[in-house]
Amino acid sequence: MKNALWFDEAECEGFIRSGEARIVAYEKDGIIALQGEVCTSLDIVQTGSIALQSLDEEGRLFKAQVLKAGESCGATLLFGTTNTYVMQVVAHTPSTILRLKKELVLRLCEERQDILLALLKIISDRAHHLGTVVNRISTLSLRESLLSYLTHLSREQRSRQITLPTTKKELAERLGFARTSVSRELAALRAEGIISFEGRTITLHTSTII
Repeated sequence: MKNALWFDEAECEGFIRSGEARIVAYEKDGIIALQGEVCTSLDIVQTGSIALQSLDEEGRLFKAQVLKAGESCGATLLFGTTNTYVMQVVAHTPSTILRLKKELVLRLCEERQDILLALLKIISDRAHHLGTVVNRISTLSLRESLLSYLTHLSREQRSRQITLPTTKKELAERLGFARTSVSRELAALRAEGIISFEGRTITLHTSTII
C-alpha cells in the first residue's frame, strides 16, 4: 500500500492529456491558495515544498505545516461540506505541483484500492497532525512547545544530538511564537544546562527526553 499519492511519468502524462490534471510551477512565496478560497483540486507536490500558514491580528506569521515532494494538499477539504482553505497555501521554496481535478480523484478512488487507502491515510494523518498543533498552541507554554518539538525531532532522528530541519525563524513560525521569544528561550534552556547548541545542531541532555 502506498504511504503517499505518487504517480509515474506515464500516468501523469495521461492525466494531463485527458485534461484531468495539469502541472503548475510557483516561485518561492508564490500564492497557491488564499484563505477562504474553495478547494477544487488535489495538489501533489512534485518538487520543492509548500507551506500552510496564517497571520494573526498582530501580524505574526504562523506556519502550521510544510509539505515536501510526494505530499499533498487539499485531501481533507476536497470532498468536505465546508471545503474552503482555512489557511493560506504558499510556495515555501520554488515548487511544482501536479493538480488533479476532483472528478479524477473520485474516479481513481473508485478504480484503485491503493489510491483510496493512501488518500484515507493522508486524511487521517493530517487530522491527527493538525489536532496536535492546535493542542500545543492552546495549552502549552513556549518552553513546553519547544521541548515537545525538540523531543519529537530526537525520536525521529534517533539521536539526542539533532539537526533542526529549518532556520530558527521558521521554527518560530511553526511554533506560533515570535522569533525573538524563541531565541531567548533557547538561550535560557542552554544556560540551565537542559540543551546545548551550535548553529542548527542541538544536543538534548538526558533530563530533556520525555
